Amino acid sequence: MQTAQQISQSVSALDSALDRATQELNTSYVDLAERVQHLTTELHQSRSQLVQELADKEAIFQRLSALVQALPGGILLVDCQDVIRDANPRAIELVGEPLIGELWPTVEKRSDNLRFSCAEGGGRRHVSVSVQPLGGSGERLILITDTTALHESQQLEGQKKRLMAMGEMAARLAHQIRTPIASTSLYLAQLARDDIAGQRREDICKNLTTALQHVEGTIDSMLGFIRGESRELESLFLQDVMQDLEALIRNGHGLDAQQLMITPIDRSVRIKGKREDLVGALSNLVCNAIQASGEAPEILVSVNAIDARRIQIRVRDHGPGIDEAHLSHIFDPFYTTRASGTGLGLAVVAMTVNQHGGDISVRNHPAGGAEFFMSLPMLAQSE
Repeated sequence: MQTAQQISQSVSALDSALDRATQELNTSYVDLAERVQHLTTELHQSRSQLVQELADKEAIFQRLSALVQALPGGILLVDCQDVIRDANPRAIELVGEPLIGELWPTVEKRSDNLRFSCAEGGGRRHVSVSVQPLGGSGERLILITDTTALHESQQLEGQKKRLMAMGEMAARLAHQIRTPIASTSLYLAQLARDDIAGQRREDICKNLTTALQHVEGTIDSMLGFIRGESRELESLFLQDVMQDLEALIRNGHGLDAQQLMITPIDRSVRIKGKREDLVGALSNLVCNAIQASGEAPEILVSVNAIDARRIQIRVRDHGPGIDEAHLSHIFDPFYTTRASGTGLGLAVVAMTVNQHGGDISVRNHPAGGAEFFMSLPMLAQSE
């Protein structure tokens, strides 16, 4: 049997062990409490952060929702089965109900609004539709835009351009009839003389008639262009055009054979065009050449065949030539180097040549002066 001393020692050892265990448990409890407190704090912070993020996302969602609702264009959300799942008020207004839950192809077919419809005030509403896929889910976002204002703006712009074209045509008309009017004034001054012979008087009256017919033809052509009428081209002899040009320039400016030299041409060359327009374009080039030549004009108008299908008319002067800086802009509308110029003369010439299926160019001659090249298609003998 154990003695009392041994029992006492065993109890003391047991107490010591219990004390150590108790101390360790207390330490572990404190550590556990601290960890729980730390985790509780972290959880609270995470929860607060998550709540804030949810609140921010909710605010963003609300703003986006408000923006979608307020958009001037209609928005439809269509799923992979072509069923409309959502729509903003503008889409409902533009397309009409029923909408949510309907098949998009059915709505698209039934609604004329997707092309145009009657708008307020009795006008026409124009609408455009665009489709944007949403990732790989098969959903689509359909944007419906009211383009009525854009169409109206385009119409106003078109009207503005037509008015500008009318203004340009009026300036062109004034430019084109300036030379025949000058010729008419000269003829009338000659008729006023008492010593004029009867045959000369008769010739002047014929020339007056020709000049006035030229003016009338130019005005008729211009009015037809402004009204949008097609400009019918007709078969004509180039010889007639050159003879009209020579009569117009000689009588209008009083140039002799040394000052204005025109290559003779027979009636084998036919072209398709408007006689008055071609005479006006060529007289424009010659008048410019006369102005550039100063007091001693020397103008050469020559006609040469480029090939079997095209003819070239060249107008050359012996003036100072054209500044190289102006050559690339010489045919631009409203581009002029003269204070009294309209800037439409050569632009009109270029437009006339283009209408006749030809082209025009300009260069400075190596020996001095400027020369214009007008090429036009010729008609075959069988045409």
